[in-house]
Amino acid sequence: MEKKGELQRMGSLRQQHENALSISKKQTLQAANDEEALMWASLERLPTYARMRTGILTLTEGEQREVDVNRLAFIERKALLDRLLRTAEEDHERFLMKLRDRIDRVGIDLPLVEVRFQNLKVDAEIYVGTRGLPTLFNSVINSLEPIGNAFRIIPSKKRHMRILDGISGIVRPRRMTLLLGPPGAGKTTLLQVLAGELDSGLKMSGEITYNGHGMDEFVAQRTAAYISQYDTHLGEMTVRETLAFSARCQGAGTRYDMIMELARREKEANIQPDPDIDVFMKAIGAGGKKDGIVTDYVLKILGLENCAETQVGNQMIRGISGGEKKRLTTGEMIVGPAQVFLMDEISTGLDSSTTYKMVNCIRHYNHIFGTTTLISLLQPSPETFLLFDDIILISEGHIVYQGPRDFVLHFFHSMGFQCPLRKALADFLQEVCVCPFLFFFSHLTFLSSFLA
Repeated sequence: MEKKGELQRMGSLRQQHENALSISKKQTLQAANDEEALMWASLERLPTYARMRTGILTLTEGEQREVDVNRLAFIERKALLDRLLRTAEEDHERFLMKLRDRIDRVGIDLPLVEVRFQNLKVDAEIYVGTRGLPTLFNSVINSLEPIGNAFRIIPSKKRHMRILDGISGIVRPRRMTLLLGPPGAGKTTLLQVLAGELDSGLKMSGEITYNGHGMDEFVAQRTAAYISQYDTHLGEMTVRETLAFSARCQGAGTRYDMIMELARREKEANIQPDPDIDVFMKAIGAGGKKDGIVTDYVLKILGLENCAETQVGNQMIRGISGGEKKRLTTGEMIVGPAQVFLMDEISTGLDSSTTYKMVNCIRHYNHIFGTTTLISLLQPSPETFLLFDDIILISEGHIVYQGPRDFVLHFFHSMGFQCPLRKALADFLQEVCVCPFLFFFSHLTFLSSFLA
């Protein structure tokens, strides 16, 4: 009996101790919530300009304090991103959904851009044969020839070449569009002309519109970002400095105005946002900083954190690898506020796994925030190919197919071209444009199946 009573007393004491801990924990949590509510109330009373620069940051110890989003230290930015985006492959979509949910909660409609081109033609005057070789003699003759042509002394030796021949199409927002075609088909020229980056030596005719507005009504370079297939960087700068410099040059765009309207509507509706999300959005909306959180964010999603402080390098300076340079080229443009992304051969030098991860991150951003994305890839893997919604297949300056990815196989099958077994669909689409033997055997297969 004594042992039983002692056990009961011990159980009672343990229960009292647990109750005391529970009450203490609730009181601590309540005090923390009260303190956070007071900080938010103080934040709401600030003037608009000061409120857009101030956020409530959670420290590593769990404490919270008001901070200036323009003066976040590197450790503070890293801790914030680690909380929001622990693993880029797993948490990126969830993180973007949090940002979009905050915007949708107050009824803000993000702008969408639809790109259309109609009867687009691009012509060039080129030298052929030995005159096209880069020799000293040809260089001198080519530089003197325009003078002779002006006085009608020397006839021009240039030949006319049509790169794009009257093509028409549309690139829709919130849909990943893949531009496929063999080398020399005109993919780079199409991307450059849509971005307003066409070389001055080429002649363009036709109509290009962004949401119905012609290219002469706005500056296309502020809306569209063209990512070149060539990696041109300053070798003396580090990866972080390169991205930060690009972010400062492009500015914040309409981000600041959007976040200001978001804060105004939340204040009217008495909505308290997530502190970490609030600090992140205010930090990316404040442009002009030497080093900001948008740079850290792009480094993380592109897998460049390990080489962030490494020089890019060139022929004289040892630097990052070719695959890292290719990802840096992509990061230089997506770090800005552009709504239209025109990407040319972004997978060159990358393995299939890295290409898949990078395109998947771009796909998340495209579907959630409604950007307009056209990506040119030469040989995408089957997994990467399935990430796209639409396909534009181009060959010799003509569009062979444009439409949903799910219907492309049915389209070519109806034309008599059947994809062989164990052949990737992307490879089949490339070969069907350039290989006459594939046409021949495909027709034989079609006829034999029809006669059977």
